Amino acid sequence: MKNIVSNLQEHLSKGKHQNLEFLNDLYNKMKNDGSDVLDYQHLKAQSVSPQCPSCHSIHIKKNGHQQGLQMYKCKDCGKNFRETTGTFVYYLHKKELMLDYIRLMLEGKTLRQCSKELHISLPTSFEWRHRILSALRSFENNVNFFGIMEIDELLMKYSEKGHRYKTVEEYLMAQELKQHNVAVLSMIDRSGNMLCQLTGLDNVKKDQIEKILGTKTPKNGVICTSDSKEFKNLTAENLKDKIVIIKSTKQHRQHSLSIVKGKESDFAHWINATFRGVATKYLQSYIMWYVVKHKYLLDRVIDDIGRMLNLAASDWEAWYVYCILRLKPRERLT
Repeated sequence: MKNIVSNLQEHLSKGKHQNLEFLNDLYNKMKNDGSDVLDYQHLKAQSVSPQCPSCHSIHIKKNGHQQGLQMYKCKDCGKNFRETTGTFVYYLHKKELMLDYIRLMLEGKTLRQCSKELHISLPTSFEWRHRILSALRSFENNVNFFGIMEIDELLMKYSEKGHRYKTVEEYLMAQELKQHNVAVLSMIDRSGNMLCQLTGLDNVKKDQIEKILGTKTPKNGVICTSDSKEFKNLTAENLKDKIVIIKSTKQHRQHSLSIVKGKESDFAHWINATFRGVATKYLQSYIMWYVVKHKYLLDRVIDDIGRMLNLAASDWEAWYVYCILRLKPRERLT
């Protein structure tokens, strides 16, 4: 296993700005050193406290090495696990190609194009993309809002793209679901913080909005909403004010839904034009990719590779999230 940094203590003590500069140059550094994503996962394990995949305890201790990887033992349940267990590189073959796969993803290449350029199979290309996207879902925990916040809902068609039906009953159930839309709750503030969440079939419900607002709304925050019934009736303890935007009336100064509406339109176009739609059970993964693009990436491919890798390596449960999504036939929606 290769060391990406020469001085670990100096690297871990870097400030946010210095760390971002390091990530911007990470792709070139790793290519020059011949490092791979497992080497970076090892580095990341030094700054992100690992947790037991069985009981989620953080009371762990080092327990030797296996095939060059650090082993840990949980003090609570006694289980052993590697520093890669549960991460997006868990059980990863051809690890030396993953860094360039991230590059191709950021270049907007299709699954088939990635497969062809890296000489991997199409199923492997699909798996690698969703390993990474499953890890990005945890980025939601880093999004919080301040000041004026716009919230709205985006309706998209239910989809089971790529799914093969094994029974007539399964096919008929899918046809029934395809008659519905799925709702995405979109939220953005004037500082550029953005979050979108898939909430269920048809329209967003009042209790779903309030549940999300309860954890994300700032103290004394102001929200701008549409005049639909579910939004008009919502309440949140921390809200200083609620501005209901009615299309037929003149918008009041800085209070509007123009920003969130623009992002919803951009997201819908990105999903339909770039991917020709995605299966609903994977939609939240693509939503978080879009949020990460908006908030964390620079739209400069080489600089963004390190940032994308850093986010993917931060989640210790990405592999399990991917496996659950892959195995279930459809998103559970109400």
